[in-house]
Amino acid sequence: MDREKAIKLLKKYNKEEFHIRHAITVEQVMRYFAKELGYDEDFWGIVRIIT
Repeated sequence: MDREKAIKLLKKYNKEEFHIRHAITVEQVMRYFAKELGYDEDFWGIVRIIT
């Protein structure tokens, strides 16, 4: 799954703007820490969007 598809699913199941913004903000945090720890930042960013 790519980020675009994950965002589409997020918006399909979450209609409140706050929840969408929160998920994207936390995605960025997950990407940062994944990069710092040597993990795949794309994978962990998408995991946060769809969970």
